[in-house]
Amino acid sequence: MRSIRALQEIIFPSRCLGCGQLGLEICSSCRKSWHPHIYRQWSQHLPTYPIYSAVTYSPIAGKVLLAAKENNLAIADQLIYKALFHSLTFSLRENGGDFLVSIPSRKSVARTRGRQFISILASQLSEETGLPAYENLEHTRRVRDQSSLDAKSRFDNLDGSMKSLNFLSGRAIVIDDLVTTGATLQEAVRALRNGGIEVAAAVTACVAEPLR
Repeated sequence: MRSIRALQEIIFPSRCLGCGQLGLEICSSCRKSWHPHIYRQWSQHLPTYPIYSAVTYSPIAGKVLLAAKENNLAIADQLIYKALFHSLTFSLRENGGDFLVSIPSRKSVARTRGRQFISILASQLSEETGLPAYENLEHTRRVRDQSSLDAKSRFDNLDGSMKSLNFLSGRAIVIDDLVTTGATLQEAVRALRNGGIEVAAAVTACVAEPLR
């Protein structure tokens, strides 16, 4: 899979993921909207946990995420990975943690994409940090696509939709690409805690501010 993608990117020269300009994966102008900082916030639901993110969501960030998730572009994966690693570095420094748990895509979505996107990035984070990465969450029922739902509907849609597969000893760091309302993270954390797993923090590449 990676070799095919790499060959495609040689045959078809890189264009900016934000504006399409030839030559760079993200041009200097669009880079202004994808420049990792650190954003710390706390979940809005008890018991609380810190959420660390690196990039404010924008139209440019949306194109990067879409290029990775829907088009499997390695250059987009790498940008998201770097943002996740940036967030994770700060999270570990301030909260610690023993292992990573990736939030799964819905099974139908993963089949269409041909991969569990966040799981792959979590495995790469594991290789660099030495922390184990686990696919310890599973959807237990169908959920609607979240994109058209308001905040309350998102929480209602996801409530009780995940379960923890195995008991893990230690403190988990939950990994996802984007936090908007926090509904997906909240459900993942609920499932892990119900499975007896403590959650140290959540880490994302992007954050929509303010959480809506």
